[in-house]
Amino acid sequence: IVLYALVISFPIGVLMALINAKKVKGLSQIVRVYISLIRGTPLILHIYVIYSIGPVLLENLIKALHIKKSVYDIDNIVYAIIALSLTATVSISEAVRAGLLSVDKGQEEAGYSVGLTKIHTFIRIIFPQALTAAFPVIGNTIVELIKGTSLSFMVSVTEITGRAKIVGGVELRYFEAYLTIFFVYILLIGTVEIIIKLLEKRTGRYRRSVC
Repeated sequence: IVLYALVISFPIGVLMALINAKKVKGLSQIVRVYISLIRGTPLILHIYVIYSIGPVLLENLIKALHIKKSVYDIDNIVYAIIALSLTATVSISEAVRAGLLSVDKGQEEAGYSVGLTKIHTFIRIIFPQALTAAFPVIGNTIVELIKGTSLSFMVSVTEITGRAKIVGGVELRYFEAYLTIFFVYILLIGTVEIIIKLLEKRTGRYRRSVC
């Protein structure tokens, strides 16, 4: 769930960050409204809304495209991934936007001075520095996504928390089941945090070399 949510949300978040940073007329206002809506509502509400309206929208899309597939064949995990992607997109967008604004304007001018095009300057100079600045926040977003997957059980997705509830009910040993996933989450998130810190050290060296 986390991997799919990141694959979906990262490119969209970067695009939204660019729209906001460049203040694209019309689109930047839409992006800001979207960010305000997602930030102002809890994740569980996103999951319930997507789970409620998602099948209807998909069914209409399937009919419009004349695809021979029933919306009931779609696993509920898809709706959980979409809902988590909404939240992650906003976090990544704001992190990258802040990173873009932190890059000195002289960097862009330096790219132009050596003959790079606007696109090449962005890809080779601006974006790597922006991503380096945004990385700590993106790391926190990954941790929040891992914890957020526990809410997927509310829409019948049997992830770790859901499995513990089922096993605890069958064996009548809820305490042991929940204690087990407590340590699973600690181990999982602890591992991710260690990886993030190691990557931050590497990007920190890159940042110092650029300066």
